[in-house]
Amino acid sequence: MEERIIDKDELRGVKKKRTDGEEDVVDINTTDADLPEEAEYSVEFDGEYDEDLVGLTPTQLKEELERRERLREEAHAEAVRYLATGEEAFEKGDFARAERDFRDALSYEFSEQTQERLFAAVTDNYTNAQRLLLAENAQDFAAAEPDVRGRVLSVFGDALRTERAQAEEEAAPLRERVAAGQEERRAPFAQNRRYYLARFLVFLAAFAVFAVGIAVSASFLLRTQSPVPTILTAVFGVLTFLALVGLLVFTRKLVVAVRLCRDNERLSSTGEGARLQALEERLASLALVLDGEPEQPDPDEV
Repeated sequence: MEERIIDKDELRGVKKKRTDGEEDVVDINTTDADLPEEAEYSVEFDGEYDEDLVGLTPTQLKEELERRERLREEAHAEAVRYLATGEEAFEKGDFARAERDFRDALSYEFSEQTQERLFAAVTDNYTNAQRLLLAENAQDFAAAEPDVRGRVLSVFGDALRTERAQAEEEAAPLRERVAAGQEERRAPFAQNRRYYLARFLVFLAAFAVFAVGIAVSASFLLRTQSPVPTILTAVFGVLTFLALVGLLVFTRKLVVAVRLCRDNERLSSTGEGARLQALEERLASLALVLDGEPEQPDPDEV
């Protein structure tokens, strides 16, 4: 289909429309009011604007909305099924199974009631808050609905705040000692790394030079009757082998030195550091549980 409109300011234009080989010509004296209006339609959406629905024909729009409705109904049915099996496991005291089923139900359809049942299962029906402090559970709880958070914290809030204060009290001196130990070891480890790096580079350069010497001397073997190229090739071969051995030795030592430097920066490299790391992880979980998710800065204000 081809449509061409000549500017109406130039003789008011002629509208020529070609459809399946047939032509319709609109008289140049026809006014704008006499011209047929092209069909237009608009679609209003309930809720948020959905770009995926823009540009669809009415038939396509209807089919897409029907498809989405079917998916919603199927998701709701699965959510109801998992919620029922979760409640059954909960009644039997199988809180781990109930937690899995409630998570599955939420993956199909969000419900504040299901979310509340999830954290009831996580806390063994509000009797034990320890699993709530696992990293994944703490993150989920931080993003939970305010009413759900309030219900759980009304039971465990005081105990968790006391635990956070005790953990912070234990972590404070550990941070100082661990940081001092890391700083004390950092300089010797760095010096050790530089020592082996320098020797690694020397042997690498020697290996490259001797290998080139082999290639150059070997290139003269067939050009001359002199034994000199043969002798040089053998000498460079021995030197290359020795350089390769040294290179391998110092490569291994350099790898160990680099690993020591890296491990020194990890808290788990020492007993006190490992204890501090465990405390920091627990404090992070306690912060998520007690304080919720930190507010994200507005990109327009940054």
